[in-house]
Amino acid sequence: MQNSLWRNYLKMKLEKLLESGMKQIKNDSPENYFLKYAFPCANTLLCNNQITKKEFKELQKDVLEGKTVHRERLLKLFPAAFRRISEVADKINKCVWDSEVIRHYFIDEHNEYIDRGEGNYKNFPKTFRNFCKVYKAEIVKKEGRFLSVKYNSMKREVLADLVPEAEKGDVVTIHQGYAVEKIE
Repeated sequence: MQNSLWRNYLKMKLEKLLESGMKQIKNDSPENYFLKYAFPCANTLLCNNQITKKEFKELQKDVLEGKTVHRERLLKLFPAAFRRISEVADKINKCVWDSEVIRHYFIDEHNEYIDRGEGNYKNFPKTFRNFCKVYKAEIVKKEGRFLSVKYNSMKREVLADLVPEAEKGDVVTIHQGYAVEKIE
């Protein structure tokens, strides 16, 4: 009974996401959509010697040019993210490679995994864990590639590389040092 309630709750949350403007998903393959959210983590992988500088540069080029990266490569580079996305997909009986599942994971579930100290998150200081979270933020200023955003009681700078069309007043999701997608 509990699983059924949870599954219905997650389906309802996904339906709300669909209503709130899924233009980005419609224009991106699941692979591209995943990479937009996951790419900011590539800096951490590079710093921890989990990927090479060459792999980082290739990923950066692929995400900025909108090139589709093969699923196998994404699975290899981001196994922890896919383990968690698989858990979310299983709960709602959907495929891991469904953009709605990927969006639901990053916007609704990602921060909860961090708060629980799941995986490597338990080893990171609180400040870095907060930096790793995905937030909805309003753009208060744009200067070239840089956006000043505010969320909760915080204000910080992020790169606009993944959403160059974003302007002051837009609401975006941010992940680490990047604005990822325009929403609302």
